[in-house]
Amino acid sequence: MTSLTSGYVEKIRNMYWEHPTVTGEAIGVYQPSHEEYQQSEKQIHNRKAWAEMYLLSLSDVLVTSAWSTFGYVAQGLGGLKPWILYKPENRTTPDPPCRQAMSMEPCFHAPPLYDCKAKRGADTGAFVPHVRHCEDMTWGLKLVDCS
Repeated sequence: MTSLTSGYVEKIRNMYWEHPTVTGEAIGVYQPSHEEYQQSEKQIHNRKAWAEMYLLSLSDVLVTSAWSTFGYVAQGLGGLKPWILYKPENRTTPDPPCRQAMSMEPCFHAPPLYDCKAKRGADTGAFVPHVRHCEDMTWGLKLVDCS
């Protein structure tokens, strides 16, 4: 699990400690680092972040937060179609709260919104069948397999 803070790991670890799985499987929850805040100017911080993204890419199943850079990198490196947890809006849980991504490709958050031929704004997610809007960011675009 990756997060700048350790609170999430502790809550999930405690949940499995207090409520074991139905099958009795042992669940381990690990967090390589918890830097408390982003420190992009420090090389050691960046190395830890890279290591955590790489470790996430080795997962059998990846669950990631919406808009997560770590999740996008891990899914691309690992060739994984992650489960995306949607962000609550107005303190309301989305319905459904999560969904599996349509591809392993990360979301391009700032795609062009202009049709050069028509010389006007356009929905660039509708130009070709292998590009669609992202699950977690409606204006973003991602590559998908059309077959």
